[in-house]
Amino acid sequence: SRQRRMQHKQTGRTLFFINHHGPLPVNSGGRCGGEATAYNLLKLIATKAKQDDAIVLVGDFNSGPDSTTVQKLRQRLHSIYTGTSFGGVDNILSSSPHVINTRNLGSGGSDHDALEATIST
Repeated sequence: SRQRRMQHKQTGRTLFFINHHGPLPVNSGGRCGGEATAYNLLKLIATKAKQDDAIVLVGDFNSGPDSTTVQKLRQRLHSIYTGTSFGGVDNILSSSPHVINTRNLGSGGSDHDALEATIST
């Protein structure tokens, strides 16, 4: 997973953005399982983000909406948008529940669809 903290110049608000590419096989959570994968992502957020950061977690989780990984993450973050490719393995989650809009932009040549979401923090 790659992460970055970014600060809005005008408001001073900070966003902690994580791009995650989950382990294979799909819906397995990898060698350690889905619960451990979710725990490690939440631990990354807890140790790297600051208390007032808005959190956005995106990516090809290689786990569908009913997987242990995604279900555990949804206990702590709001599900903003789930794609349709490969049974819904592409996700956008956030600490903010305030969704302005979402859109599936299509594949554009990839085997996954590009997802777009506008979230108010």
